[in-house]
Amino acid sequence: MSYQVKKQRLDYIDLAKGVCITLVIIGHTGLSVTIPGLDAIRMPLYFMLSGLFFKDYGSLREFFKKKFNKILFPFIFFYLTAYVIFYCVEYILPGWIVSRARGIEDVWTQRQYFNGPIWFLLALFWANILFCIISLTVRNLVAQGILVIAIGCLGVQCGRSCLFIPLMFDSSMTALPFFWVGYMLKKTPILYPNRFDKFNVLIAVGLYGLVVLAYYMLGNHYIGFHNNNIHGSYPLILLMAVAGVVAVLLLCKSIKTLPFLTFFGRYSIIPLCTHHMVYRPLKLVIAQDSLTAEIVVAVLTILLCAALIPLFRKYLPWAVAQQDIWK
Repeated sequence: MSYQVKKQRLDYIDLAKGVCITLVIIGHTGLSVTIPGLDAIRMPLYFMLSGLFFKDYGSLREFFKKKFNKILFPFIFFYLTAYVIFYCVEYILPGWIVSRARGIEDVWTQRQYFNGPIWFLLALFWANILFCIISLTVRNLVAQGILVIAIGCLGVQCGRSCLFIPLMFDSSMTALPFFWVGYMLKKTPILYPNRFDKFNVLIAVGLYGLVVLAYYMLGNHYIGFHNNNIHGSYPLILLMAVAGVVAVLLLCKSIKTLPFLTFFGRYSIIPLCTHHMVYRPLKLVIAQDSLTAEIVVAVLTILLCAALIPLFRKYLPWAVAQQDIWK
C-alpha cells in the first residue's frame, strides 16, 4: 500500500527540517559540542527529508522545470550574490577575506564556494534529476533500489579515489541512496498515524541508542558530503543514518510542532542559503575564545536567519523557492 503525505500531518516534517537546519548551523558556526553519531545523521537527514516529497511529474522536462524553480535557481542566485560580495570586499579591502574561495569559476574548479553551504542545493538538484530518470525508466522498486545503490557505490568510489567531478555531481551520487530511503519511507505507514504511535518515543530512543552504540564500539563512521569524503564503512553509515533519521522523525511525530523550529524548518532554504554570510561577520566581531562566545554566535546566527525569512518571502520569493521564476 502506498501512503501519501497529507497536509494536515506536515507539521512534524517541518519540525524535523527545523531540527536539521539548526544542527547544520550549529555545526558550521563551530560550536564545540560533541553529540555521538550526529555526523552520521545530520546531512543524511536533509537528503532523506527531501526524498520524502519526490514526484516525477510524468516527464523529465516538467520535473526539470520544477526543480529549477525550487532548487537550481536559488543556488544560482545565492552563488552569484555571494561572489558579488566577494569581489566588492576584495576591491575595497584587498586581502581582507580569508577563504579558500578564489572566484566565480569555483563551481567548476573546486568544492569551496564563498557561500559554502549552498553546495547542498547543487548536490540535491542532481540527486533529484538522477532519481527522476530512474523513476521514469525503471518501474520496479527492487530494480530501482539496486540501481540507486550501484550509483551510490560509484559515488563512494569517486570519493575514496579522490576523484573530483565539478558541480557536486559525485556528492549527489553518494547521497542518492539516502534520498531514495526517504522516498521509500513515504510508502510505509511509519510517517502516518498508526496503532504503534504510542511507542514512538521509546522506539526513537532505542534507534538512537543503536547509533550511539555503533559510534562507541565501531567508531565515528560518516560521510563529509561537501568534499565527498567517506569516513569508514559506507553500508554502516547508511544503516546508522537510517536508524538515526527514523529516530528523529518518530520523535518529531510525537512532539508534532514547536512553533519556532517548525517555522524555521518550513522555510529552511532561507537559513541554509544565508547563515554562512551571517555567522562569518559575527565571528569577526565576537572573539571565539570561550564556549559562551560560540553559543552566542550560534544563537545570533539562528535568530538573524529567522528574521531574514519574512524579508525574503516578501521581497525575493523567487530566490527562495516561494515563487516560480520559470512559469
